[in-house]
Amino acid sequence: MKYVARSDWGAIDTGKRLKDFWRPVQGIVIHHTTGPSHGPWERVRGHDRYHVQTKGWDSIAYNWLVSGETGEIFEGRGWKRGAATRGWNSKTISVAYIGDSDDGLTERGKDSILTAVGAARGRYGDHLWIKCHKDFSQTTCPGATLTEWVHSGMTAEQPHTNTIIDWAAILRYVTEAGLTYVIDQPIKRGSTGKWVSIAQQRLNDRTNAGLKVDGIYGKKSVAACKRFQSQFAIEVNGIVDADTWKVLWVA
Repeated sequence: MKYVARSDWGAIDTGKRLKDFWRPVQGIVIHHTTGPSHGPWERVRGHDRYHVQTKGWDSIAYNWLVSGETGEIFEGRGWKRGAATRGWNSKTISVAYIGDSDDGLTERGKDSILTAVGAARGRYGDHLWIKCHKDFSQTTCPGATLTEWVHSGMTAEQPHTNTIIDWAAILRYVTEAGLTYVIDQPIKRGSTGKWVSIAQQRLNDRTNAGLKVDGIYGKKSVAACKRFQSQFAIEVNGIVDADTWKVLWVA
């Protein structure tokens, strides 16, 4: 599984700044792009060209796109407001399966969707619901196969959990998405949530800190962070800020 940034797949630079969400994010909407699923890089570029050059939009519509062929996760608009679900773009994250799900929804694709969902919930909270595009408008998107999977609870043959074990496989994604999070909300004593769990696990991985990975940043987590900061010549304050996060994820 690989995270592919906009700059890597060649997103069109329109010179326009993508808009932030102006409402609390409420949920995740699953789409498919239709058409062939093979050659995901060119498929993503093709959708970008269509949305920008034909539709006149600021960028590709989707927040994230996943390949059932390769398992790659492509950054569309990332954590900026999308344009894929009319009436809901200001409060939802869109995840699109590349191709027509009715032509073959792969286990690799399912796992990548689950990873994208886990990332969104890690950033915005476990309260995010998951629905299909057809739940909001007169469309067949994301196809009967993907709709059935989503509505039946989204299970995969390989057990998937939204933990550091899964996200470590896409190190670049964790580094960049986590950095965005801690810039906005530095992790300090009293912080809670999945990004805290990820920081705790990473401190364990890097320093054998022996922390309980419970998503609660207490005094033991603060102490472990201070030891790490001292070891790597970072300002010793016990806060996982941008500087500390970057060093945590240096291989």
